[in-house]
Amino acid sequence: MNRYIATVIRTGNSIALRVPKQYVLDAKLVPGEKVSLGLPTKQKPQDPAKIARLIAKLQQLHAFGAIPDPTAWQREIRRDRPLPGRRP
Repeated sequence: MNRYIATVIRTGNSIALRVPKQYVLDAKLVPGEKVSLGLPTKQKPQDPAKIARLIAKLQQLHAFGAIPDPTAWQREIRRDRPLPGRRP
């Protein structure tokens, strides 16, 4: 299931839920069509200290020890998919 980020905006005397164009295209919606949406979940702010602790744990576990050259590995991974708006 795809996830989309919607934004709540005020439009005059009402409030609207602004969704990305890709949401409309993926759902094959047309202007004026009504849809049923579940209750949203708010995004939690990132906790930099927690992220640092988790990265330190990964380092202790040698989680990426099988990767001899991280830079080459990352280039290879990124080569698998074409970037949006660019020719392969």
